[in-house]
Amino acid sequence: MVSDNATQTPVAGPVAARRRRRVGPHALRTAARARRTWFSVLFFPVFSVYVIVDAIRELRDSIARLRDVQIQARPPFARPDGMPSGADRSVADIAAVIERFPYRPRPMSTSMAFQRDHGPDALGALLSPNPQVTTIPHLYPVQFEQRLFTGHGGVQLAGMQAMHEHRGPAIVIAHGLLMNKNFDVIIQVARRAFEQWGFHVVTLDLRGWGQSVWTTDAPASGGYFEGRDILEVARELHHDPRVTSVAGLGYSLGGSSMLNAAAAQADASDTPLDGGLMSVSPPSMIDEALRHISTRPHWRDPFFGMYHLFEATIRATVRRKGLSKDVRTWLDLVHATGAPYYDVTVEQFAERASAVNFAERIVDPMLVLHAADDFLVPVKHAWALQDAAASNPNVRVIVRDEGAHISFNAVEPSWYWSTMRRWFEYWAEPAGSAPQDAPID
Repeated sequence: MVSDNATQTPVAGPVAARRRRRVGPHALRTAARARRTWFSVLFFPVFSVYVIVDAIRELRDSIARLRDVQIQARPPFARPDGMPSGADRSVADIAAVIERFPYRPRPMSTSMAFQRDHGPDALGALLSPNPQVTTIPHLYPVQFEQRLFTGHGGVQLAGMQAMHEHRGPAIVIAHGLLMNKNFDVIIQVARRAFEQWGFHVVTLDLRGWGQSVWTTDAPASGGYFEGRDILEVARELHHDPRVTSVAGLGYSLGGSSMLNAAAAQADASDTPLDGGLMSVSPPSMIDEALRHISTRPHWRDPFFGMYHLFEATIRATVRRKGLSKDVRTWLDLVHATGAPYYDVTVEQFAERASAVNFAERIVDPMLVLHAADDFLVPVKHAWALQDAAASNPNVRVIVRDEGAHISFNAVEPSWYWSTMRRWFEYWAEPAGSAPQDAPID
């Protein structure tokens, strides 16, 4: 006898089959029709936006091509009239000219000057531990192309390069801490050097930063190996017959790298960096710099905001690299990564990269710009470097009262660009054309 609670066998037959067929295919057909309808509805506005964006892109490219024709039609680089050449040149001579340039700073606080120059790059600095963000589109002119350079020991470094069709001088530009080659402060000077000064231009992602994180696991070394990388890039540039000389410009950590490049060249058998060197707001005592940026400042200190930005980026670096959570400062980071990688103590790491220890050996023209109100790399670094190079006529340190940290462009742009252009024009080797006047901009 079958219980009333027993499971009954589903009724089979034509009616049930029709029900199953009617429910399943109907739902699928409805979903398919809805998908096609929405695709049709969305296609036209999306396509319209695409057409508009494509038209804007085509207009931009047309303007860029016209601009490129105008740039390439300009006469090759030539040094201004009245500038000595060869052995008649000296750091004292050009420094005296620069010292006479008027310096009329705009009325603004140190924090405002820094924010004005670097505020647009604040998000990039915060996201710097994540190398994928370095692929975000940037505003380099179309003449700049991405490429890899080979640094010291075969290290591969990401860079951007723009070359004129004619012969002329080149310049290598290096960024600072928490920066990369795509930052506005780097692109500004790269564009000006290429478009207005007539230089070939290379901008680098230093080891440990930007897209170079993808090409090498070598971390930052305080400028020591970065300087040797720059020297190798300069050697590579000299292989191009269009290059007559190679200059170097570095900001902050990049400035320390340029100082180290000068020291490395002093020990080398060749001089690939033969177009003059400039270092803006560089740390010359790496141990002191590490202690400073690893110490929490008072909330009224202009460095207060940057300190917390440093904390955030270090936490991100710790997560990305799987480091101990005890790593909280730059000094901790050097203990955990830089010193072990290069098989040195932290003391050796700082000592060999500190320019105060080798400034007297620099044999190439080096100009250092610093501001007395620099809160990130205090001005005592400039005074220490000046004392260390007191007997070296090849090194000149210029300190201005206002300028924050690599923010001269915000405080006194006329002085900043005039100083930079005149310095590099003075040491550059032209292509042999007759001199022409190059007014200061």
